[in-house]
Amino acid sequence: MRYRVDPEAPSVASTRSPARPKLTRMTIGIITPEDMYAAERDAFAAGLESFEAMRRAGTAVAEELNAHLPDGPVQVLCGPGGNGGDGFVAAAHLKNAGRTVEVYLLGDADRLSGDPARAAALWDGPIHALAEARLAPGHVTLDALFGGGLSRPLEGVAARLSAMPAPVVSVDVPSGLDGLSAKPLGPCFKADLTVTFSAYRPAHMLSPGRAMCGKVCVSEIGIPVTPTVWENDPALWQTPAEPSVDRKPREIEVLSGEAFEKRFSELAASAGNRIEAVLKAARASGKILVLQDTETLVSSPEGRCAVDPAACAAAKLGPALRTDDAARLPAFEAACCAVWNSHQAR
Repeated sequence: MRYRVDPEAPSVASTRSPARPKLTRMTIGIITPEDMYAAERDAFAAGLESFEAMRRAGTAVAEELNAHLPDGPVQVLCGPGGNGGDGFVAAAHLKNAGRTVEVYLLGDADRLSGDPARAAALWDGPIHALAEARLAPGHVTLDALFGGGLSRPLEGVAARLSAMPAPVVSVDVPSGLDGLSAKPLGPCFKADLTVTFSAYRPAHMLSPGRAMCGKVCVSEIGIPVTPTVWENDPALWQTPAEPSVDRKPREIEVLSGEAFEKRFSELAASAGNRIEAVLKAARASGKILVLQDTETLVSSPEGRCAVDPAACAAAKLGPALRTDDAARLPAFEAACCAVWNSHQAR
């Protein structure tokens, strides 16, 4: 289906505009793991100490865990890298807050170096081998083994522990989940709560990864990011547009997942995830594309994209584009607004 939006034209709304959702926060960006690494490098070059970033991250994890799961002993599973360092900081914070905490490490504590070693020094209790961790009902498990940049499947004891019963809290993404593609690399933890930093990753917003992350909390740790992809949210169209925003009439095309795969099969096959695929397709077509799949994605030829976690019904999208809310907006914002308004019952 194709629609044409001219933000300079008078409204021709034939239906009453749904009440606008109350805006309670700014929309949250979505960045790749590589984007986050680059943002960290820039922040560290600008003067932020890397260990201070780790300390903030681990503290945020502990605070979110305590807020959402205030009862029961906690077993912390630490990897040998940055995620494990966050886990050690969180373990120390949780113990200081009065929780019963046990720490398990993949590898030898004597071989830790850099920031993870400094984080481990904050923990004043025993460090057990990961193989000693239990599939323990009644415990809260903090999965701090690996982050979203993991490129290989979990193996051995880490793979066995991925079957850990709820409740599980993961740092960055559940271990075993590819943060870019949103696909499990093999055995994968299933979290009830995931705590990430600065912005979402594709794995938090796209299927099948989204279902493995549980509730996702984004914590600010002093590392600024400049996303061009966002969670769909009223802030995208309720914030006044910059003068540079393209306001010329633009065609909006709505595609089902099946139709998208047929039309843009080569682009989809070469893309790292659904976001990258729809961005390439919008650039190639010169249109605003709305991809109606398990999630709904809106993309512009200029490289902006919004991801809505709800599937959008095609029958409701056309009327939503003709409301007063959508008619006054540039085409990309109009499509985002229409997708939101098409499922106001959520």
